[in-house]
Amino acid sequence: MRFSIIAGPRQRADLGQSAADAWWNYVNDALLAEKLGYDSVFFGEHHFCFASGNSSPLTLLAWVAARTERLRVGTSVICAPFHNPLRLAENIAAVDIASKGRFDFGVGVGSQYEEFETFGIPPGERFGRTWELIDIVEKCLHGGEEVFSHEGKYFRFPNVRWIMQPVQQRIPIFWGGFGPQGVQRAGERGYHLIAPDVTGTYERVMRAHGRRPEDHYIGFVHIVSIGATQQQAFDAIAGPAVWLNNIYGLRRNLDGSWPPETKRLTVDGLRQRYESNTLGREEHLFLPVAGTVEQVIEHFLPIVRGERGLVTHIGIEVRTPGTKTEDVERTMTLFAREVMPVLKAEAQKQRQKAG
Repeated sequence: MRFSIIAGPRQRADLGQSAADAWWNYVNDALLAEKLGYDSVFFGEHHFCFASGNSSPLTLLAWVAARTERLRVGTSVICAPFHNPLRLAENIAAVDIASKGRFDFGVGVGSQYEEFETFGIPPGERFGRTWELIDIVEKCLHGGEEVFSHEGKYFRFPNVRWIMQPVQQRIPIFWGGFGPQGVQRAGERGYHLIAPDVTGTYERVMRAHGRRPEDHYIGFVHIVSIGATQQQAFDAIAGPAVWLNNIYGLRRNLDGSWPPETKRLTVDGLRQRYESNTLGREEHLFLPVAGTVEQVIEHFLPIVRGERGLVTHIGIEVRTPGTKTEDVERTMTLFAREVMPVLKAEAQKQRQKAG
């Protein structure tokens, strides 16, 4: 079982926070993650929208890699349609070199209307561009040919002379998507899954290709807040969680349309979900796990036991934009020292049962 910190970083300009403020907060969280024993840290990517401050995750990860010794660093995820695959492959190799072989490549198709509009990429091309980009990146990093050419639907590269060899023989690739078509292709290729296997497609395809999915990383991000009481934990995360849910729930659709105002979440609405214990059965993407150490353990134990599908990777987001640093560090420390050991022991027990 792997435990990661997964984050934006996202800037709260409405609270007077600059991109630089956000950047250094998330860097410091990553350095603390290494000290506390987390396995890895993942940073996402978005452009021209609410996520100002994380438009260059590879640069951010290179800086973290230079300040750490053990922690793996990864993207969650690179928005592939907006990249030149050769430049991306070169930058991936550079971060792998800077980290001395600790880089994980998380990749997906992108989801923000503003990105497709401003980059001038038709949203209907996002899957085709992404998989062609992945093929080129694989050829660069793992193809073993010093010189090759590529002629595809979206990219044409004659006489590529590849000189940026990464440290790792194979850089792990994490597919960041929920749809069965993408998950199936990820399973066929033996990639990891930075998402839950909601349909069981990944596990089925992996086994059909003679692979053991339990030996790969499968799992998504959980917003977590831990306090001495559930009220303390809830108060620390409620405002930031509502902001994040509304940013996603009310964002423009890829066809340019807007969702209904009924998608808006309020702090009172979030509180009611806690009081009625309906969390986890709602349409909102980012409802937090907020409680005491014991309550958080109770929430994650069924996940570790596989009662909600095969999960081998638990990522937690502790700095939902607007969360105070003292609350972030309390949650990170309590999760690492009191929650993780219990979950690791349970994961080992389940693995022994499975043989």
